[in-house]
Order: sequence, then structure tokens, then C-alpha cells
Amino acid sequence: MSEMKHTPGPWSCFYKPKYDEWHVSLPMANCGMKLALAPDGIQSENREADAHLIGAAPEMLAALQECQSALAMMVSPNSIEQTTVANAFAAATAADVKARAAIAKAEGRHP
Repeated sequence: MSEMKHTPGPWSCFYKPKYDEWHVSLPMANCGMKLALAPDGIQSENREADAHLIGAAPEMLAALQECQSALAMMVSPNSIEQTTVANAFAAATAADVKARAAIAKAEGRHP
């Protein structure tokens, strides 16, 4: 896998009623670094959903990478061996947990 150049997560998503804006930020000591903004000037009914989706991007990428790794184990020529099957199942189970959490975050729900 190539090295990613994005700002590492986790990112958070929150609404600022004073400005009627949705923010996606990187938590930092005593403040936050704004990564994305859905301001009130953008008249879209999807601002909240878009902000949640953007905020979940790092977790979704990590979950997809784990899913891809688990699938690669399952389709490898050595997958007939019992230990490889067990390892692939464990990897797929762990990837599923992360994928479900990332999906919940992207949908604005808590996992």
C-alpha cells in the first residue's frame, strides 16, 4: 500500500449554531484545526450528512484497508490450511467491527 498523505484522524464533526455551519475538524490541544466547512452560504439540505461523511473518512479508509487485507487472506492459494482460514476469519471479524463503526460515524450515528 502506498503511504497516505492526508491529515491523520480521527476527525470530528460538529454544528456551530452561532454561524449555522457544520465543521469537520482535527482535535488538537485546547482547539481544533478546521479541515472542512459547510457554511450557511451553501444552501443544501445535505450539509450535515456531508460533514458526517467527511468526518468519517479516515476511519472508513482504515476499515476498507483491513477488509481488503482480510479478503486477500481468504482468496490466497494457502487459504485451505486451517490456520490460514482461522486467521482470515479473525481478520474479517475485526475489519467488520471497524467498518460498522465507520459507517455509523459517516451516517451521523454513534457506533
